[in-house]
Amino acid sequence: MDRLSQGCVLGVGQPLLDYLTHVDDDVYVKYQLKKDNAILDKGEHAPLFEELVRQYEVQYEAGGAGLNTIRMIQWILKKPHACAFVGCVGVDDAADILRVECEKVGVRVKFFLAADGISTGKCAVLLQYRFRSMVTHLGASKELTLEHVRSNDVWPMVERARLMYVTGYMLNCCQDGVKELAKHAHNNGKMFCFNFGASYILTYLTNYVDDLLPYVDILFCNRDEAKAYAEKHGLKGQSVGTIAQHLASIPQIAGHRNKRIILITQETDPVIVTTSADKIVRRYPVTTVASNDLVDTNGAGDAFAAGFIADYMTNMLIDTAVNAGLKAARYIVQKSGFTLGPRDQY
Repeated sequence: MDRLSQGCVLGVGQPLLDYLTHVDDDVYVKYQLKKDNAILDKGEHAPLFEELVRQYEVQYEAGGAGLNTIRMIQWILKKPHACAFVGCVGVDDAADILRVECEKVGVRVKFFLAADGISTGKCAVLLQYRFRSMVTHLGASKELTLEHVRSNDVWPMVERARLMYVTGYMLNCCQDGVKELAKHAHNNGKMFCFNFGASYILTYLTNYVDDLLPYVDILFCNRDEAKAYAEKHGLKGQSVGTIAQHLASIPQIAGHRNKRIILITQETDPVIVTTSADKIVRRYPVTTVASNDLVDTNGAGDAFAAGFIADYMTNMLIDTAVNAGLKAARYIVQKSGFTLGPRDQY
């Protein structure tokens, strides 16, 4: 069977349109924003997006953690429509731009339309020198439901996929849909990949995470997220390696066919890796990027997951996949936003 058949990788997540633009101090003052900060917009920053389009030169990029990873997997693999993505958008220009940006790299998308008046999720990425501030409006991205996942439009995509990728952000809005995907992967010997996404997911959605972990084949997280998990599970103060071993030791669902792989990134410190097969902690050194080449570290985790999955799909070797993940992360931190340039320059 072709490991890279169409639709072999399926992501389900919260699609956002990133508005990247260089701004002056007036924008920070007017909207009471801090430099090098990230906030969630609850409606009060709606005029910001309109002002950026009206007064600044905006670069649009498809965004959202899950879609970032899926786009980069597709970009690395180079096989059209090897990757597919499911999410929810509004009826607006932002949704049209998202579709175009995904198609540019060959990702097949199924975007459900949210109720009237709910706009496509978006993220203002404000750039000034080396400062980077983000204002995220989730909008329609949080409207995906179990019914969408089970629909005749999506379920054939689920059945076609060999690997599924979901981030913890989806536990905020579509827990039942995520569980449905995990069960399908388990029942059919497919790989289910989960990225914790953010520390608050581990703090406030602990029960949902714990319910999902027995189904997870490949788990991605960073050191802060691992420590947030540890706080909730009696492991406070333990080493990252010990936390990784604990995660690898969580019992899998009866009859599960795949070993579980735990990958914990630590910025410039070695990546911690272990598996349910042996619980041996392995450390992979990180080649640092020169400070004058370092532009934006925000998407490093998404890129690492993309590089790992793209390589593991083809070679099924952890060592080479980790190195591929590190290569992808090095590439993306030298870009402004999650920007994928010409593939031949990778």
